Amino acid sequence: MKFHLFNTYGLHYNIYKARILYLFMLGLGNCVYFPQSNAIYAQVKQPTKEVKGIVVDEKGEPLIGVNVVAKGNSSFGVVTDVNGHFSLSVPTNSTLVISYIGYQNYEIKVGSNPKNLRIQLQPDNKVLDEVVVVAYGSQKKVTVTGSFASVGQKEILSSPSANLASALSGHLPGLTVMQTNGQPGCEDVNLFLRGAATLNGTSPLILVDGVTVDKISNIDPHEVANISVLKDASATAVFGVRGANGVILITTRRGEKGQMKIDASAEYSIQEFAFKPKRTSSSLYARLRNEALENEGAAPYSEFSENDIKLFDSWSTGNPEDPYWHPNQNWQNILFKDFAPMVKSNVNISGGTDRVQYFVSAGYTHQGGIFNVESKSKLGYNPQTNLDRYNFRSNLDYRFNRNIKAYINLSSYVEKVNATNGSLQTIFVGSLTHRPTSAGPLSDTSYPLQIGSDLVSSKADRVVSDPLDPLESAYALLNRSGYHTETRSGLNAITGLEIDLGFITPGLSTKGQISYNPHARSTAYGSRSYIRYKYTKGASGDYNYVLDGGVDDSEGSLNMGRSIASGYVLNLQWQLNYARIFGEKHRVSGLFLAQRDYKEASEDDNIKDKYLPFNILGFSARGTYSFDDRYMFEVNVGYNGSEQFSPSKRFGFFPAFSAGWVASNEKFLKNNPYITYLKFRGSYGKVGNDQIGNARFLYLDDINTNGGTNGNYVLTVPSLGHGGKIEERSLGNPNITWETAAKQNYGIDLKLFNDISVSFDYYIENRKQILIERGIIPAIQGREQSSLPKVNMGEVKNQGYELVLGYNKNIKKDFYIGANINLGYNSNRVLNYDEAMLSEDYAYRYRNTGFALGQNWGYQIDRSVDPEKGKDGSGFFNSNDDITNSGLKYEIGTPRPGDFIYVDQNNDGVINDRDIVPIKYSSLVPKITYGASLSLQWKGIDLSCLVQGVGKFSKYYADAGIFEELSAKSYFDMHLNRWSEDRYQRKLQGEDITITHPRLANTTSTSHVKNDYYIMDASYVRLKNVELGYTLPQKISGFIGAEKIRFYVNGNNLYTWHHLETDSFDPEQTGPTQYPTMRTYNFGVNVTF
Repeated sequence: MKFHLFNTYGLHYNIYKARILYLFMLGLGNCVYFPQSNAIYAQVKQPTKEVKGIVVDEKGEPLIGVNVVAKGNSSFGVVTDVNGHFSLSVPTNSTLVISYIGYQNYEIKVGSNPKNLRIQLQPDNKVLDEVVVVAYGSQKKVTVTGSFASVGQKEILSSPSANLASALSGHLPGLTVMQTNGQPGCEDVNLFLRGAATLNGTSPLILVDGVTVDKISNIDPHEVANISVLKDASATAVFGVRGANGVILITTRRGEKGQMKIDASAEYSIQEFAFKPKRTSSSLYARLRNEALENEGAAPYSEFSENDIKLFDSWSTGNPEDPYWHPNQNWQNILFKDFAPMVKSNVNISGGTDRVQYFVSAGYTHQGGIFNVESKSKLGYNPQTNLDRYNFRSNLDYRFNRNIKAYINLSSYVEKVNATNGSLQTIFVGSLTHRPTSAGPLSDTSYPLQIGSDLVSSKADRVVSDPLDPLESAYALLNRSGYHTETRSGLNAITGLEIDLGFITPGLSTKGQISYNPHARSTAYGSRSYIRYKYTKGASGDYNYVLDGGVDDSEGSLNMGRSIASGYVLNLQWQLNYARIFGEKHRVSGLFLAQRDYKEASEDDNIKDKYLPFNILGFSARGTYSFDDRYMFEVNVGYNGSEQFSPSKRFGFFPAFSAGWVASNEKFLKNNPYITYLKFRGSYGKVGNDQIGNARFLYLDDINTNGGTNGNYVLTVPSLGHGGKIEERSLGNPNITWETAAKQNYGIDLKLFNDISVSFDYYIENRKQILIERGIIPAIQGREQSSLPKVNMGEVKNQGYELVLGYNKNIKKDFYIGANINLGYNSNRVLNYDEAMLSEDYAYRYRNTGFALGQNWGYQIDRSVDPEKGKDGSGFFNSNDDITNSGLKYEIGTPRPGDFIYVDQNNDGVINDRDIVPIKYSSLVPKITYGASLSLQWKGIDLSCLVQGVGKFSKYYADAGIFEELSAKSYFDMHLNRWSEDRYQRKLQGEDITITHPRLANTTSTSHVKNDYYIMDASYVRLKNVELGYTLPQKISGFIGAEKIRFYVNGNNLYTWHHLETDSFDPEQTGPTQYPTMRTYNFGVNVTF
């Protein structure tokens, strides 16, 4: 049975109406607020009493800038002066709330002697009392024995990114965030927890308020209270077959008892490409193009004559002599704007009583595209890439009595993603490969348009072909090919009931929860053909546009279409909880959980056999014991089943054990002024992974009754009504099962002087039963290897460590500093890949076994010095004599002067695939990740910054913009350091010339293969976020009835230091042909009532 929240086919979200609705909600918030505000002003007329006093720290020293506010009446408030004194008048019988960063809040009721108050604040040492979110519950931080990390709302909101996942980068030790695409609404973000340990799905499990979700990019960061990552087996065993890759827990905000609070924020950003390819001018391009042809034996000036180059040079004078036939096009400027806008706003309301607590949030995000597009009035559609997203959340808690509590969480989103109907990747390729010497889409109307022999009237904005790239025009694909719009929507409805069963036995409670999560997607598109022309010059010197051969000679009409997809997930949970303290020192807790996920998907999900329901059923249990907050023991168990596997292989048992010792609570360390906290912990356990690809029924044979041969076994059975061909494709394996991960974790948590914190974890993981294709099979066995069943034979070992350093201190009373550094090192190695050993003449007889997942392989450039063999240490053949003297025979092409020399790894005198060796590092996941944050606050001014980076990471780059012989032969900054005969000779004569790039090629060369030049070091250090804020004094914000007004400016992806050979693209991306990551400059204001 299917449930559909939205009629997706009819869903066409009207942005104009939505904005009116949004403004209405803002107005509603004001209506709710202003009566309360009037009440505040009315209270001013009430009898007041003058209050004076001093606020000191734990040592008796005065504190400057402490907030002193009448509780529930923010218009009555001051801050302490340089001597810690304060004075204010408040209504009679008021209660003062005294707050200061790094100290516990203090409340005092105004008594009969309010003019001689001495208030002493205590440090906010939350290590012993802080409660942290764990799997399906929470625990005191001091009693947690598993490995976890968390980040709060303040750090999340400091990033102006439109994507919540991107905002996590650099904050959480062990979490690697790799953004490979910056397109609005389609940002591709890869998440890894403690690297990778499998050949299959590596994504961690993500839960929002205890319910699994597939992605978090559509969540408004203002809705999030906390994000935690669970990393070891003790923390993830309760998730069973889904816990091996780690777990990300997102907890949304809830209301708290107290006066209603309204928080509104608005932000405006401008975004630009974080990296922009540096194109060459037409003059330089023409010279490089001629040089590339000469390198392969062509005559000088074979493509561009001396006069052509002279005319291109005339652009440098500001008065080009022949601008139409000898243009100087900058395709980056033609196709892209300098910046794109982004707007974000959010309003949330929270508060509550003893019985009801509520949190309501509404948000809007608009992220504009950066393309230069023609107007909608001209085209009839909008080809610009942009995102409009609307978020709404309502979390409500209602307590019927002291024993029964109910809650309802409702969240929804609607997002509209617009783009051109043309391939964005092809457009970006065109921006790289369209030559600066080719005519662009001209708006000049002074030259006639010629179609055949008929002369017609002039036309503007013509789409012109590049003679060397006649098949596609990036400008035409962007503007003239149509549009593509997706409207996505989703709802997450959670309702539950918590019952205190203390009448049975103290500490016992139960909880039941049901979640319904439908999602839908409606795609509308319009496609059309377009006219394209060539730009020609007649014998008389006249310029003409003529139709490009093979291209439609008429502007096509829009062909409209629409597709629909939807699905839902139903989650049922029931848990029994127990938490009790015996004799003041014995803390015991327990959890038993039963849950079921029922998924039904349509075409929206990339799952084979997607129309069939999918179930995950699980039982989990946890037991903890703590003695005197010194000795902790914990057992976690998961018994889970997944329909990814055959009925006999669906369920597995996953236990984990952990223990901890808080040494600082022992008598010999208690109250030690230097070591204020010291804890040792360790865990061991097994968890599983059911991410084995998109195919649902790998345990069954795949038979196609209407198939062709495809190299597989085929038969016909007319007697059974099958006169056509029956194709037996892949064979099933009924023994396929989940991966298992045996994990160990050993950690230490330390705090010095109550200000400096240190946390260290060392972990080992052995991942087994990884699903792989067989590699060692008989050469003749009657079937194609691709049709053989997969088996659980793969094995990977993964290990590493994490270090976190923190410092938090109030200095000189009115100055606060907080700093954090996190470092993660991860290394994996394939132990079993069922890989056939290569012959003895290979330098390396295995290409997977014994190496890291995603290890790069290629030819090693020989930079040794051996004059007799033509080697000068540069790594290049500098002459034909060098090639001859090397004694090497190349089977990968014919080397020329300026090509790389490769190491003959097996000493057979031949360069071929037998000489391939591991180069640098893996391209799957970095070995090193790190982040460093700094937070400063002085009175109302706050400053924060985040530096993030990765190390020991490499990628192979061979796309357009790298290999110059591709497409129309384009050149960039890295090609300027090329080898050429002239540059080589000048360098020999002592000129300061850098030569790192091989000779320019017109066709493929022996240099354009996988080698340690094009396999580049992708490590980088990035200034990720910087934020500067100012909070207005209370007397100013209180004047308009606000509790707090803060203005801030921040930036994202501000600067990157890297080791690539080019500045044309972000090292975090796979190359220059994707939508680049964006640099963001943002201004915002936050008002709290």
